[in-house]
Parts: sequence; structure tokens; C-alpha cells
Amino acid sequence: MYLRCIAFICCLFLVSGCALGKKEWPSADKGEDTFTLSVINGQRSEGCLVVNVQVKGAVDRLAYVNVQFEPVGNEPGQGCPDCPFMPRRTMRFSRGDPGFDLEGNRLRISYCGLKPAMEYRFRIIGVNDLNTTAYTYTDIFVASP
Repeated sequence: MYLRCIAFICCLFLVSGCALGKKEWPSADKGEDTFTLSVINGQRSEGCLVVNVQVKGAVDRLAYVNVQFEPVGNEPGQGCPDCPFMPRRTMRFSRGDPGFDLEGNRLRISYCGLKPAMEYRFRIIGVNDLNTTAYTYTDIFVASP
């Protein structure tokens, strides 16, 4: 009887030990699931902007990009060249959309809808398809007419 009791207690500790331990939600592996964006070049023609971007890292995790625009000028609703960047409009480009062309690790964003005579500041934000991963931002660039 005494041995059965000890065997039962040992089995109980063994089984309960399997349920104990550190538990947490899975998270992205920074080496395998993240990417960075860097602007290679851009071209402005009339009311259109074409930007070539290099995607480094997990290219397949790039779900979509947002391009944030801020018109620069002296009128209300426009920013000044030396002021902090305050985007006034955001355009979303996803895989399969017109204006989104991803080949290998090169992304080409094309957008027409800018006022031809106005200067704009812009940046591109990459969104990962894993919700727990932070957005990736490019530097802020100027698109002059």
C-alpha cells in the first residue's frame, strides 16, 4: 500500500510537471520574418511619382505598403520644408494592385494623383503580414515638380 501511494504521487508529479512551464504566444523571428525598406531612386513626372525600393530580408512577408504624402507650401493644410513631417494623405498599395510591382527584392510603387506644380514630402511604410511585427519606415524624401 505504501509503495502504491508513493508510485501514485510520483506519477502525479510527473503528469503535472508536463503542464507546467513557460507559455507565451508565438512571436516573429526577427531573422526570418522581418524586412527593411530602402529607397533606391524616385522620379516625378507631372502628377505622377514612381519610386523604386529595395526590400531586404523576408520579402514574402511584405503584405502591403502605405505611402504617406505631405504637400509643402504656404497655404492652409500644407507643411513647411523645415517643419516635422505631418502626412496629410496616405495611399495603400497591396500585391496585385495597380502601382504595386514586386519582382524579387525590388518594389516599384507608381502613383498618379499629385498636383503637378506642388512639392511633396513622402515616406513609405512596409506592413508585415504577421500582426505582431512592427512597421518598417523609409526616410522622408522630397518630390519636387
